[in-house]
Amino acid sequence: MLPWMLECPACLLTEIEADTYADAWEARDPTRVPPEVPRWRFLRWLEAQGVLLHGSRDGGLTQLEPQVKDYGQPDDFSNRIGVYATSDGVWAMMYALRGPRVTGLMDMGLRQRVGDGWSAMRYFMSVGMDGSGHTDGRALLAPGTVYALDAAGFEPSPPYCHPGLGEVQEAHWISPVAVRPLLAVPVAPTDFPLPLRVHDTAVIRERARREPWGFPWLEP
Repeated sequence: MLPWMLECPACLLTEIEADTYADAWEARDPTRVPPEVPRWRFLRWLEAQGVLLHGSRDGGLTQLEPQVKDYGQPDDFSNRIGVYATSDGVWAMMYALRGPRVTGLMDMGLRQRVGDGWSAMRYFMSVGMDGSGHTDGRALLAPGTVYALDAAGFEPSPPYCHPGLGEVQEAHWISPVAVRPLLAVPVAPTDFPLPLRVHDTAVIRERARREPWGFPWLEP
């Protein structure tokens, strides 16, 4: 694992905790999860139920429409028109929590080929500075919502060879048609389990333009 990559803390659920999540899911009522429980743990449980997750700043969505998401990535999958979702709750949270002062996101959620299998999920999370001088990315986050979606009709990102990372499997999926959420889970900055970097959006965009495969562009 490269030095700039992160892995999530282990999420070992007690039987009581799992039963609480199952009750909230069956009732489609996230308020049944106690408020002191970090929401990333509930999202981890939802992952295991086979649903996909979509993060948004908007908490009132009843249907997700296909959007043009030209992220400027060198792989074709990331630049298609559709509804984007992920099989990873922590990654979805990053999109839900991006506050209005965030000028850009630089993020990664993937597994690397290790021998005959795949690594645990590995992340890189950074938010673009807003000129306020904040060096703590959490100060730029704001409450948002993670939507649970039926995986039917979604296509997963295929594994591919990244010049700097080897064979990788990103945790994102795409649907070419509109999708109605099954559940909306409010999340707050305090729910996010990973450290956040900050970056200068204009500088990173220029580095990415010069070297598309150079993620995360930490060096000039």
